[in-house]
Amino acid sequence: MQVQFFNAGAALFGVPDYVPALMEYVESYGIDLRFGHTLKSVDGPRGRATFEHVLRDGSKDRVESDFDMIHVVPPQTAPDFVRSSPLADAAGWIDVDRGTLCHIKYEDIYALGDAINAPNAKTAAAARKQAPVVAHNVLASLGRVARLALYDGYGSCPLTVEHGKVVLAEFVYGGKFAPSFPAWLIDSTRPSRLAWFLKERVLPPLYWNGMLKGREWMARPVQVD
Repeated sequence: MQVQFFNAGAALFGVPDYVPALMEYVESYGIDLRFGHTLKSVDGPRGRATFEHVLRDGSKDRVESDFDMIHVVPPQTAPDFVRSSPLADAAGWIDVDRGTLCHIKYEDIYALGDAINAPNAKTAAAARKQAPVVAHNVLASLGRVARLALYDGYGSCPLTVEHGKVVLAEFVYGGKFAPSFPAWLIDSTRPSRLAWFLKERVLPPLYWNGMLKGREWMARPVQVD
C-alpha cells in the first residue's frame, strides 16, 4: 500500500531537533511526502482528492491523487462566536500578549487555550502551562501578588511512531527545543519506550487528576523580576 502525506506547510515538523527521527520512520514506512499542497476537494465515490500545489516560482496548479483511505485535518480556526467578537484580532483569534496572556486591548481580560493568537502549538500541554500563568496574573491584577508571570510558549506533542514507541517532542516559542527530562532518562529526539509509557500511563492521570483540578506542581509559572 502506498502512503502519501500531503501538507500545506513546508516542513515535516516545526522543531528541527525532532525531524531526523521522524524522517527515519518516513523512509522505513515508504511514505511519499508532498509539501505545499492544500486540500481543495474530495470525491468520495471516485476515491480522488484534489490539491492546490504551490510551485517554486510562487504559481499554483491543481494536483489530483487517488486514495483508498484519506485522513483529513482541517485548518485550525477559532469558534465563530470568538471570530465575530470584539476580542478577536484580524485573523479571528483572541488578541493577547504572548507572555502575560492578557488581552491587548482589554486589560481585565485574560485568555488561554486553542482560541488565543499566541504563536504556540495548540495542545493540552500548552493549556496546562498557560492556566497557572493566567491564574497568577489575575491575582496580580487584583493586587494579591506583586509580580507578573510569563508563558514561554511551551507545548508538547507525543508523536507515536510505532506501537510501543513515542518521540516526545517538547518546545517553546520559536520552535526551541525544551525537554522536561534529562537525556539519560528520555532522549526526546529519539523514539522511546519510556516516552510511550509516559503517554499511556502517566499523562492521562496527570491531566484528569492534576491539571483539571488545579493541583500540579510541575506547571508552576515563571515570574518576572
